Amino acid sequence: MRKHLTTILAVLAVAAIPVAASHAQSATMTPALKALAEAADKEGHVSVMGSADSWGGPKGSKIIEAHLNKLFGTKIVVDWAPSNSYPETGDAIAVSYRNHLPSPTDVYVAVGRNLSVLEKFDLFDPAPWATYLPDRMTDAVVEHDKYVKLYTGTLGFSYNTEQSPSKPERLEDFLKPEWAGKVATTAFGSGFEQLAAKEAWGPEKTIAFVRKFAKQIGGFMLCTDPERLASGEFLAFATDCSGGVMVRSAIAGAPIAHVITPDNPLVTYGYGSVPKNAAHPNAAKLYIAYLLSKDGQELSWSMNYLDLHLLPGSQLRPQLEALEKKFGFKYVSGDVAWQRTNDAGNAAQREAAKILQESGNK
Repeated sequence: MRKHLTTILAVLAVAAIPVAASHAQSATMTPALKALAEAADKEGHVSVMGSADSWGGPKGSKIIEAHLNKLFGTKIVVDWAPSNSYPETGDAIAVSYRNHLPSPTDVYVAVGRNLSVLEKFDLFDPAPWATYLPDRMTDAVVEHDKYVKLYTGTLGFSYNTEQSPSKPERLEDFLKPEWAGKVATTAFGSGFEQLAAKEAWGPEKTIAFVRKFAKQIGGFMLCTDPERLASGEFLAFATDCSGGVMVRSAIAGAPIAHVITPDNPLVTYGYGSVPKNAAHPNAAKLYIAYLLSKDGQELSWSMNYLDLHLLPGSQLRPQLEALEKKFGFKYVSGDVAWQRTNDAGNAAQREAAKILQESGNK
């Protein structure tokens, strides 16, 4: 079963992406974007580090390369390399910058929490983003002229639709007796800093929940392990890192449903930034501009089932609006600036991770 599901996912990842490739079209460019494209074309390359599950990994990078070049009339080569975690890649950029060496990646993709931690090192290059795509790279999308929102992150969970004892809607549903020993989580407490924010549950309620939840979990897994959920090894996974991998698995035929939980009224973001010591800074900026283009957002959805809900045509936005209407709340933007206000939530997340790790489950 596990091998079969892995094969389904591999086939989907490879087969679905080229279908989207046919939609790339040339762009009507502003003078600033045209100048950027010319400068990027002279650089000829852009290095991008990522996981195999992000934008299709090495095969997806070639699809993005083809789309970008067709859209902007360039001949840039996208050099993909595997990355470690966002914090580890950020640390590597900081070390290289401090030692006057080229950055290991021209484009740093990370979440707001990572960028808020790195701000003190002043690692990233500002750019006149609004002059490139004025209708898309707005003040709501670009922070401090250097952090560009690429996709919206939501807090949620996934469950096995065939074997689950009930249909969960909220995180507290997993405290019911029928879920004991059947739920997996991450060993690092993914998402609990958001639950512990003042806009959500707050630290006290979150830690109280985690103490009960730790007794329910049957083990740990990663957000990139949908086969463990689909096979029935675990019947639910909370939280699931925005769930893009789980949604992709469900579309491939796995018995998985992803739920955006209303317990957390926050949306966070994945960002693209250009290190000051990037070897190909213009190509990096053009790469980020591509991901914010209409074509880039459509490709991001087809690869990751993630897009930026702030942009027209977002596939995610109707889902968020439906949740707001059903449960009577409005989402708060958990951007880089907000991250600086969440020290208590981050501290609670660290405590939550310790409680989970000490629960004795592996």
